[in-house]
Amino acid sequence: GKKVVFELVSDVTQKPETARDERLQQKRVIVNQDKSNWEMRFRFWMMHFSVARLSAVYLAAFVGMNVIFAGFFYAINEHCCGDPDMSYGEVFAFSIQTSTTIGYGSFSPSGMIANFLVVILSYASTLMNTLFAGLLFTKFVTPAINIQFSDVMTLCNVNGVPCLSFRLGNADGHSNPLTDINVRLSYSYQIPYSDHKGVEKFFRQTEDLKLLSNRQHGLLEVWTLRHVLDESSPLFGLHFDEHPGNKIYVFTLSVDAVQDLTKSSVNVQTEYAVEDILIGHTFQNQVSFDTETRTAVSDYSKMSDTEPYPVWYPALSGTYGDRDH
Repeated sequence: GKKVVFELVSDVTQKPETARDERLQQKRVIVNQDKSNWEMRFRFWMMHFSVARLSAVYLAAFVGMNVIFAGFFYAINEHCCGDPDMSYGEVFAFSIQTSTTIGYGSFSPSGMIANFLVVILSYASTLMNTLFAGLLFTKFVTPAINIQFSDVMTLCNVNGVPCLSFRLGNADGHSNPLTDINVRLSYSYQIPYSDHKGVEKFFRQTEDLKLLSNRQHGLLEVWTLRHVLDESSPLFGLHFDEHPGNKIYVFTLSVDAVQDLTKSSVNVQTEYAVEDILIGHTFQNQVSFDTETRTAVSDYSKMSDTEPYPVWYPALSGTYGDRDH
């Protein structure tokens, strides 16, 4: 088989100048598809709103609806309540009282048109309130977690063996405890080939990378996970600057957990590029322990801090001829 020469090196690569999220951000457009109906698209659109934005939209819609209906009421000969001397402000107040079902009793509709508009306004306000309440309830009961990841991955020796490492942590800690954490790491690469016409093409393949430990009962501190680059690893003997290592275009990290507050399952994902692997670096210690107060302190500002550290890394092909590792 192919002979691989390993070198003991450190500080091979440096942290990219461009942020990981910015480099991996891609705009994807779908065309010529069978779209969902307008009702489904409207629901999807509303579900993307934050609680603050949803509340602002509801307030604007509520005021706008009552402004419009107050105009309808005001256009009636005797306005809404049989009093032609009512101002628009009084008619608007009547519309608010009707839509909120307050009904102070100072105003009451008069005439068939006014009563018909009251029915329509009551139905519209009920529909709007139900929609807002449903969306707000969904926002509050949908589990949310704040998992933070290291901006880089490191490749260094751990107990004399090269390991690909990354960090993650529950930034909310005890305020939002997580249980039954399961982490999966995979990598995707492109396999080039020529079709029957000689046109260069490629197809994409994804494989899992086994982690030394991928499950925990809880996550209160920072967790460093590792994939060992031994003979059983798909990455064994790969130099990321030459084929086939340079055909890797993304590492995908997926975290499944159960939010203890809601007992609901949650999932978060992030991605790394080959440029995010710091070869010959190790993570600096992020957790300190105060012996007097018996307190473990996790400093998330050090999540991605590294320092040079030796690693057995494959030499470029041809550098050492056919020497064995």
